Amino acid sequence: MTKITKEIIEDLMENACSYQGKCLEEREKVRELYKKKEKESENTLRMFIDGLMAKIAQEQASRKIDNTNEKISYQIGLSTSFVRTHYLINDLFMQGDLIEALTLIRKQFESLTRLHEIDSKPLLKLHKKTPNVCNIFKKAGKQIYPRLSEVAHFGTSQVSEFLKVVEDGDLLGPSLIPAYHDYSLACLDLNCFMAIHFLFWFLDKQKGFHDDFKGEVEQEILRQITHLAYELGVLRLPEDDNSKNKK
Repeated sequence: MTKITKEIIEDLMENACSYQGKCLEEREKVRELYKKKEKESENTLRMFIDGLMAKIAQEQASRKIDNTNEKISYQIGLSTSFVRTHYLINDLFMQGDLIEALTLIRKQFESLTRLHEIDSKPLLKLHKKTPNVCNIFKKAGKQIYPRLSEVAHFGTSQVSEFLKVVEDGDLLGPSLIPAYHDYSLACLDLNCFMAIHFLFWFLDKQKGFHDDFKGEVEQEILRQITHLAYELGVLRLPEDDNSKNKK
């Protein structure tokens, strides 16, 4: 058996630090490139969503809810996790970590589904059960969720495409270092799609938590977010899908 010497440990630490340093450096470059690729309207949508979500979340965290119960406590914890994950996803796809971003978007689908299920079902029926995404998201759940699951489980070799293939002399394969990928903008759309659906639930829930919550400003911001999302195709009316099917 080979003895793990001080030199081997130092070599391991040097490799780990070297690799992580390269990743950090490249992530900054990828983020800058992403910002150049992102359209002004896409940036506006992202900023409005990020700002509104933080505004509502921070207000909820700073106010006491008088009549709490097990369901409300469950939803507070789950919605807090949703908010924190939303910003993590932004960082991931902007820095080139697309598989990780898409895996967390899948988690957001399940979290928002569970938030709605808590509103309509006894907790005992939900205990240790996987949220039924298709019951809440209908067609979008059937179309998008299986693809996200394929990425999360690395179900096919095609998932490697999200790592970006690079050439280095005779070497050809997925990039070990984060790299910019045009799919990043598709991740933006998906994260915005999830966030908008969450914001409708989140804003409405504040009215139930606090009798004096008006939310007029927040509702107007969400109205403008929704309008811009339809313009960009992040959200679609049912007739839009039907017209596409007829072509």
